[in-house]
Amino acid sequence: MTSLAHSRTGSAARARTLSALQNHEFRRYFIGQLISLSGTWMQTVAQGWLVFHLTQSELWLGVVACAAGLPSLILSPFGGVLIDRLPRRNVLIFSQTAQMTLALILAALTFTNQVQVWHIVVLAALLGIVNAVDAPSRQAIIADLVGHDKLNSGIALNAIMFNGSRVVGPAVAGIALTSVGPAWCFLLNGLSFLAVIAMLLTITPKRPEQTSDGFHPLLRLKEGLRFSRRHPTIWPLLLLAATASIFTANISQLMPAFADTVLNSPKEAYAAMSTATGLGAVVAAALMASLGQRYGRGRVVTVMAGFVLVAVLLVTRTTSIPVAIGLMGMFGFGIILEFVTVNTLIQSEVPDAFRGRVMSLYTLTWFGLAPFGALTLGALAQVIGTPDAMLIYALIGGVLSVTILLRSPHVRRLR
Repeated sequence: MTSLAHSRTGSAARARTLSALQNHEFRRYFIGQLISLSGTWMQTVAQGWLVFHLTQSELWLGVVACAAGLPSLILSPFGGVLIDRLPRRNVLIFSQTAQMTLALILAALTFTNQVQVWHIVVLAALLGIVNAVDAPSRQAIIADLVGHDKLNSGIALNAIMFNGSRVVGPAVAGIALTSVGPAWCFLLNGLSFLAVIAMLLTITPKRPEQTSDGFHPLLRLKEGLRFSRRHPTIWPLLLLAATASIFTANISQLMPAFADTVLNSPKEAYAAMSTATGLGAVVAAALMASLGQRYGRGRVVTVMAGFVLVAVLLVTRTTSIPVAIGLMGMFGFGIILEFVTVNTLIQSEVPDAFRGRVMSLYTLTWFGLAPFGALTLGALAQVIGTPDAMLIYALIGGVLSVTILLRSPHVRRLR
């Protein structure tokens, strides 16, 4: 009888997770983004390999990440203001077209053997400018497409889409890197944007709610920051996301160097670890609803903060490729389950009028703050070695996450 009850509960949780796919506009958006993001992850893997191939320097991996992060750090809050005032579909069409152009430029430079590391830095900075509006738009448009009744499903499926691409993209990139080289990864990424642009042209999401007349970007920005700072749930969740982004999640930025210097397999092991991370993330996104329902979403966030710490500590002590791949799968599971659950909790709390601005602060942790943590991590790895630098960062992130959760007991009890 108990098994039957658990089976019915699991089936209901899976049905709720997939319910947003009943919306035909969200379904088209889902397919287009899955194709495009797979291309993006191909480029991410190939670009990391290319930077380390050109420089043999962990520091340069951090510099490239930082170049992408600085524009996002400055512009993301203003991007949130725009997203709350403009049709989000139109913003996404513009940003996806710009990203396609940047990918094709990098492909052309690499095909002609003209690419240098400063080219990659400049293109990363331009991509950071685009991401300041693209990333929060992709988060905020979910509510416009599926409405509030299926918002949790939309967020979970968005995470499955994002992390499913982390499986497909690195797997294809690993094959392409070893057979035809990184330029083809960049070209395929550029072409993949055509899918999501075509899908965006066929959907008509509702316009964001506007609560006041006039644009006044500085005033709107101040309103969003004040709302987030005073909210008893959103603010500690944003702090938790920022801590995990700057420290724990940044571990993956050193995977090209770790695969080369520790595992002695710069292409195959790197691609395999990236794929394992994505696979673990997909499993996490698929299980998010059932785990949150059974144990409470606040408790899931708390447990995953410790789970990720353990996974990173173990991976820094291994020199075995199979063990490293397995541990990175655990890392992907834990970090994405933590982030997606935090995302769901924030979106459940924020009203539509503030959604763009609050989600711009959330995505700021990924694209604005995280790269500066990556730069420091790269510099530290240059001095003390990649495994020890990863170990220190994981410990700092774990301690700060525990501190935030201890100071916010109501977050741990969130359902």
